[in-house]
Amino acid sequence: MFPLRKPRGSDFRFGSDWPPMKSWIRAAFPHPSRSFDVAQITLSAAFLTWLSLLLTASGAAQEKNDLTYIVGPRSVISVTNNYGAITVKPSGNFRVIVTTDAHANVITFMNEQHDNRIELRSSSSRPGTNLVDYTVLVPADACLSLRSSGGSLHVEGLNGDLMLESVSAPVEVSDITDAHLHVKTVSGPIRLKNIRDTRIDIHSVNGDIDIRNVSGPSVEASSQRGRISFEGDPGPGGEYLLFSHFGNLDVSIPARAPVQISTIILKNADSAFASAPSIPPASPGSSLVKPGLINASRFVVRSFSGKIHLTRP
Repeated sequence: MFPLRKPRGSDFRFGSDWPPMKSWIRAAFPHPSRSFDVAQITLSAAFLTWLSLLLTASGAAQEKNDLTYIVGPRSVISVTNNYGAITVKPSGNFRVIVTTDAHANVITFMNEQHDNRIELRSSSSRPGTNLVDYTVLVPADACLSLRSSGGSLHVEGLNGDLMLESVSAPVEVSDITDAHLHVKTVSGPIRLKNIRDTRIDIHSVNGDIDIRNVSGPSVEASSQRGRISFEGDPGPGGEYLLFSHFGNLDVSIPARAPVQISTIILKNADSAFASAPSIPPASPGSSLVKPGLINASRFVVRSFSGKIHLTRP
């Protein structure tokens, strides 16, 4: 560090005692007759240098890579990323296209292919949930397994067996047809929308579950403390089990949809559910299937201490 000398009033001049960076200061401040705080100028220059180095290092840490694999029908794809998001969409062919977007230079990748099975994993020398993101295009009929502790999971447009596990990050599944869907989270919210003809099994300890425009032969959703909401036409012949131990449940089904509600044994119930005259709700202790209601979807809605609100708009 060069020795600095405090300027005195307006008689300060850039003399021979100024450090070698005086030429830079002359360019930045073309009026040497003005007084300057030398220490402040030096600190400003140091800050600009530090900021430039920081931006350079940050830019160097950004790294985007692409990989392509060839697979056959019903391939098995596994992705584990505890350091960011995973997004999966259909590729439209028998290719698996993997794009990784690393935001730090502490990430390493382990990618393996064994015949029709592909396993993708990330590891890091330090923790974080925004270090690397995956975007994976897979065949629509692929069997998919996704795991993440803190990064969000998003899947759309597939029709294979789908298994998604998250700790605290949100999980969103949309535009799925003729699939088998399993979702598990600890506190991460789960959102399903526009899913048809799919068997669904979703569970969360504390996360909320939001189900919209979903139909299938079997739909089971449970949460210990999270809220569960169902909205849309369930279609004919489905079995729906919605259970929350402490959370509230909101169910909204169009009045035109044939449905039947099974026995509800609850501590708190606020029901505005008015079934169609031809489809009376099940009475306590009655069978779930009644004569003439074979094609109606059947709901079991339960909560020990949460509130339930059932409507038919």
